[in-house]
Amino acid sequence: MTDAERIKTRSVLLEFLKFRVLAAGQEFFDGTGFEHRRQWLGLVHPQALALSDDDLEQIWNQARFLYTEY
Repeated sequence: MTDAERIKTRSVLLEFLKFRVLAAGQEFFDGTGFEHRRQWLGLVHPQALALSDDDLEQIWNQARFLYTEY
């Protein structure tokens, strides 16, 4: 995956998470370890599986910061 593809995939995933986090709040993040994230993403947003665990962790943290009262 090129840097440009990685950046685009990260931004698309962050936008995808926005509405789910806004609807569920902090509860969205309960029990979302690496394996659970990858299983869930495989069902609802498989393009994100191309990202590394580090990328996913950063996106999850960014979504928590931006879309909850964390």
